[in-house]
Amino acid sequence: MTSHRMTVSAMLAAVLCVIATAPTAAQTYPSRPIKIIVPFAPGGADVMARLVADRLSASLGQPVVIENRPGGAGGTVGTKAVTTADPDGYTLTLASPGPITVAPVVYKNLDYDPVKQLAPIGLIALSPFVLAVNPDVPAKTVSEFVAYSKANPGKVNFATPGFGTSSHLFGELLKLRTGAEILHVPYRGATPAIADLVAGQVQMFFDNIRNVQPFIQSGKLRALAVTSEKRHPEMPELPTMIESGIDGFFGYYWNGLLAPAGTPQPIIDRLNAIINEGLRTDMSSIVIRLGMEPKFGTPQDFAKIHGR
Repeated sequence: MTSHRMTVSAMLAAVLCVIATAPTAAQTYPSRPIKIIVPFAPGGADVMARLVADRLSASLGQPVVIENRPGGAGGTVGTKAVTTADPDGYTLTLASPGPITVAPVVYKNLDYDPVKQLAPIGLIALSPFVLAVNPDVPAKTVSEFVAYSKANPGKVNFATPGFGTSSHLFGELLKLRTGAEILHVPYRGATPAIADLVAGQVQMFFDNIRNVQPFIQSGKLRALAVTSEKRHPEMPELPTMIESGIDGFFGYYWNGLLAPAGTPQPIIDRLNAIINEGLRTDMSSIVIRLGMEPKFGTPQDFAKIHGR
């Protein structure tokens, strides 16, 4: 009987120990630097990632470092690395549609499941895409660009940050809906794609406003239309794709923060609260200057976009 009581006491002590220590990790978090993986080449998404990193670092009192890990189709290599990371809140990813919502639909052999293997922390910003062309292209409207491509088959190329990205799908949709004669040229991120677009190595690119707006303002690129349902307040002179004659042609780019599935909920909630507070205050004006619309809400709100 004594032995039985000792065994039961030992079991209870073990259970109580687990219960007592379970929230401790979240309470002491973070005790070391945090890493945000950006699954693309430097440039482009880095701007938003640095904004988020600065806010988290200031609030948490630990360094938050950005790690660019490009590769694969549309950012899938870097995203895969996050799905297999320890779910302890020390590895996060700045997510975008390509590797999260597009890749699972496009690729049959994708070796990760973003719904099952990633936990949404929060949506950060939303932006339409811009159809931008090199100024040497003799077109000032979408219809003129389509006509030009048909008159020059095999000579008009459109850049993307990689196979399966939103930019790629928009380009293919333009071909499907208008018969445009454009050839896909995939890059390892938005930055090298824009560099070649400015240099005239490629002629067209669908990208989010944040990335291309400085080049449009400087005259290095020409914008033809936006993919939002209504004109964008930052570029009110620019027609939508729908206004340009292509019914139902709209879509958006977004950025959000994700963690490996299984990350403790108190950590998720803490990170979400920090990002939301930032978006309600000083981060908001910066996001707007980047040509995007600040978006905040719960992890569950983001899950509706993330795919859950």
